[in-house]
Amino acid sequence: MCQTFDIDFVIPWVDGSDPNWIKLFNKYAPAEKQKDIDFSKERYRDYGLLKYWFRAVEKFAPYVRKVHFITNGQVPDWLNLAAPKLNFVKHSDYIPEDCLPVFSSHPIEMYMHKIKGLSEHFVYFNDDFFLTAATTKDFFFQNGIPCDYAISNIQNPNRTVMRSIVMNDLTEINRNFIKKEYIKKDPFKYFNLKYSKMNIRTLVCLLWNETTGFQNYHLPQPYLKSTLEEVWENCSDVLNATIHSRFRNENDVNQWLFRYWQLCKGNFYPINPTKDRKYFELNMNIEEICSAIRNKKYKEIVLNDSECVDFNERMHKIVESFDFILPEKSQFER
Repeated sequence: MCQTFDIDFVIPWVDGSDPNWIKLFNKYAPAEKQKDIDFSKERYRDYGLLKYWFRAVEKFAPYVRKVHFITNGQVPDWLNLAAPKLNFVKHSDYIPEDCLPVFSSHPIEMYMHKIKGLSEHFVYFNDDFFLTAATTKDFFFQNGIPCDYAISNIQNPNRTVMRSIVMNDLTEINRNFIKKEYIKKDPFKYFNLKYSKMNIRTLVCLLWNETTGFQNYHLPQPYLKSTLEEVWENCSDVLNATIHSRFRNENDVNQWLFRYWQLCKGNFYPINPTKDRKYFELNMNIEEICSAIRNKKYKEIVLNDSECVDFNERMHKIVESFDFILPEKSQFER
């Protein structure tokens, strides 16, 4: 099927090694509050792989209309700000002034729909998500709606900051949706052959009347901008609280609230989330990671940061692998 609508990519980025950024970070993060704040360095560490992300977009997703590249004003020294497909977006361009500066991804995510010129169909990336083989529009959208998977899940009762945030997302979902009603409306989106054995999760979760959660794979997320606008109309209190939270904390919601909303509305096209997609952590088998990149084994991969004693050595091998499949500069580079 020919997909005639525009698709944009959105990606936030921060250089956590920038002395000016560190100075600003420390100014707004008093020591007495550090116990309440997520300060993990992995959250701000720069891989040095960003130029390959842009090269991959140009080579493997040539249909993309615009890349909305979000920073607090930081500009990689190699970035071509005049690139036709680039929209360089500063936090101050779309996030309210009284919320700035921010050191959490959540306010950045909550206000994405306010980015000037953002298309109705867009895909949200983290800077550790990479395309590694050719894609078409229907990899992200089918029949005009996001490709996704509504596999139910039960939240782990052991509280962490992230689990608290997911529970906040679910509180809003259960306030606005009745599980038996949205499943009854279109059952084959929630029980689907593409989910294979993962349907068992959803079956077990029927024991609970409320939505207990959805399986979350750490992957690029397709959205409709109108979904974000609708969530803001219905959940403004918690969203306003989140955008005023400079650092990640347990009272936030995150972009999964938008995803869950799409799932409960039935506004998605069911896919197998493990087909053509692969999640890696940097401390996993480095040869397997590099082989997946070099052989274009998957259409998209995730390289999630993690502690490893040989970080620099591993990064060197990963850079070599990306350079093997993406040796040429893109329009996004000077």
